[in-house]
Amino acid sequence: MKILQILPKIPYPPIDGHKKSMWGVIKYLSDRGHNIDIIAYGQKDDQRKYEGEISKYANLFVVDIKAKNSFAGAIRNLFSAVPYNLSKYQTKGLEKFVTEHLAVNKYDIIHVTNAHMGWVVNTIRKLCDTPVVLREENFELIIMERYFKNCKNPVIKYYAFLQYKKFLKYEPSLCGKFDIAIMMSKEDEHRLLELNPDVKTKVIPLGIEKELLEIKRSSTEKYSLAYIGSLEWYPNYDGLKWFLKDIFPIVTKKFKEAKLYLYGGGIPKNFYFPESVKDNIIVKGFVSDIWNEVNNGSLAVVPLRIGSGIRVKILEMLASGINVITTQLGKEGIPAKDGEELLVANTKEEFAGKIIDFFNNKFDAEMISLKGKELVKQNYIWENIAEKFEQTYYELL
Repeated sequence: MKILQILPKIPYPPIDGHKKSMWGVIKYLSDRGHNIDIIAYGQKDDQRKYEGEISKYANLFVVDIKAKNSFAGAIRNLFSAVPYNLSKYQTKGLEKFVTEHLAVNKYDIIHVTNAHMGWVVNTIRKLCDTPVVLREENFELIIMERYFKNCKNPVIKYYAFLQYKKFLKYEPSLCGKFDIAIMMSKEDEHRLLELNPDVKTKVIPLGIEKELLEIKRSSTEKYSLAYIGSLEWYPNYDGLKWFLKDIFPIVTKKFKEAKLYLYGGGIPKNFYFPESVKDNIIVKGFVSDIWNEVNNGSLAVVPLRIGSGIRVKILEMLASGINVITTQLGKEGIPAKDGEELLVANTKEEFAGKIIDFFNNKFDAEMISLKGKELVKQNYIWENIAEKFEQTYYELL
């Protein structure tokens, strides 16, 4: 098949969950013999830097635009029916490029990633009758709903509530314009169908590189915790702040030698580390071989309170044999059981209590590690995920 993918950013290098999700589909569909073109927002410098590697799997076309937040834009959006986070991606530049591109290029399938780019379906429908697929990595309205419910600032909370009301009208209707909306989890699919039962849907999760399954755990550093994630994504920022303020102090009161290693970028210069735990925190930042680096840690923490879709970092940690504790929301979309493949806790007392129990060897860490690997092996290897996309495309044709 000849496939066009329209993406919100250049999908390479795959260093975060969003890029890994996009790149995996491209790479492994290409490996199955399909010809792929990419149209993506990005910078020409990045295109020149990564085009050589991308060209092994796809042809890249970049529209040199970067969507940015602005206070003025947020205020103007009060008078728009399109949610602000999505409106930033609606540009005349992309509309013009897609129009000119489809005038001279024909495809079997057009694959659009995320609601941010979904508006382009209106342009595509005017130009051709090619089946158009929407890949929803997150159901955005759920993220906005959880954000406004957790927000403390009354002004921001009210603005977020207004955005959520826009999402309720806009996103389910947008999904209905596609031949199929491919959701990341059963939970996201169920919520979408509640709001728009006429949408044709399918659930295909993201994939994991099978090489992670080959990582062997070495001796672990006792009483060590690892946090992985860029704080540029607000749900990560919110989760870490909650953990440092309400959970980690309980742990360090019991285990004064406990250490928390922070991996990932985006930590603001003014990020506040509570006095009671700051000496127990080690900021590692970005590391090139994250899974082997973290592999010596006792337990990884994913204290999410906001989000949608599936957390790729949890699947990667399970694949590499790392024990994980997260919230019920954090494991959403992953059929893992508390005490079997990972640990689940939702309140600060429960979260801290399970970490303390883990440090006291009240859980079988080796058994949990083996079951986590098996869960990923059976459900989330990229080669199998790519085949599901391929089958879906053929069904539409």
